[in-house]
Amino acid sequence: MGYTEAYKREAVAKAKASGNMSQTARELGVGYASLQRWTDRYSEQEPGETGAATSAQLATRVAQLERQLAEREAQLEVLKKAISIVSQPGANGTR
Repeated sequence: MGYTEAYKREAVAKAKASGNMSQTARELGVGYASLQRWTDRYSEQEPGETGAATSAQLATRVAQLERQLAEREAQLEVLKKAISIVSQPGANGTR
């Protein structure tokens, strides 16, 4: 199956953004070796490119950061609850 150059570049961008090439290859339905070859080929910036991120790259990065933020907020809530339990009178044997 022949993929367009644009598709290959987007696949490489998605793999880089996710940080997991195997998972990205599975999600896209392409072979790992193909994605690796594309990454080798398209990772180098070509002459004339400005290095600006595409909207797909930015959207992927935003989604990744939103997941991380939600994770951190959940961790913070757990810590707040633990602090309130520990700081209650009689919680640690003292009054």
